[in-house]
Amino acid sequence: MKRARTWIAACCASVALALGTGAQEPSAERSALARPVVIGASVSSGFGLPRGLDAALEASLVLEHEPVRAWASELFFLQPLQMGPTQVEQALAAEPSAVIAIDFLFWFGYGASNLAGAPIASEDERLALLERGLACLEEIECPLVVGDFPDMSAAVGKMLAPAQMPALETLPRLSARVRAWAAERENVIVIPLAELVQRLRSREAIRMARHEWPAGTRLLQPDDLHPTLEGLAGMAQLVADELVKRGLARESDVTFDLAAVLAKLRPAPPPR
Repeated sequence: MKRARTWIAACCASVALALGTGAQEPSAERSALARPVVIGASVSSGFGLPRGLDAALEASLVLEHEPVRAWASELFFLQPLQMGPTQVEQALAAEPSAVIAIDFLFWFGYGASNLAGAPIASEDERLALLERGLACLEEIECPLVVGDFPDMSAAVGKMLAPAQMPALETLPRLSARVRAWAAERENVIVIPLAELVQRLRSREAIRMARHEWPAGTRLLQPDDLHPTLEGLAGMAQLVADELVKRGLARESDVTFDLAAVLAKLRPAPPPR
């Protein structure tokens, strides 16, 4: 564990330098994409899809790196208070260069049970749940990518029960807390899922990272909760792009050829 902390400290020192000067790119072995891990819930695990976010990120990487590892689970919603700390422990044991946790916090705001396991009776209890989720992530010192809280009310009656859906006015409070928490930590990047999902439901063109889809493109599955394979690939590209923009990874570490990434993710056609 001492070796792990030494490696992470060195990584974070190089990250701080990059953030401070903007003049130096990380070396290949110190890139945040050299040994990334994915934790979280069903979006990251690839619910309804042949591959998960780890595979989408793997398909986007061209640098010499260790295979992307993942502990995301579609069962996370059942026991976030138990599975959250376990996933973080597993991630840290892998000595990660970055932790991708886009939907890790989702079930610390959504859901039907409070910290005591009783039905949620007050929206403030959702804020208390979020504090527990944020506390789970405190030990992560390398670059950490999380998401804020999107409005997934369209999924109620499909994948979400009414009791699992926060009040609409609670969602900005949850997102604001995530951003305030991240603002105190140089290693944390917040992906604006709230804004992204709002654009996905509009009739406008959709831009994610370096890619734009025509108005009306469907990047969510019919359950209105989980991304399509193309949406998941776009999310992986967004994560990589943010790390490059922050000086935590190099431009040459990633391919932004979305068609090539999707070709790697789609199942091979059966032989004739």
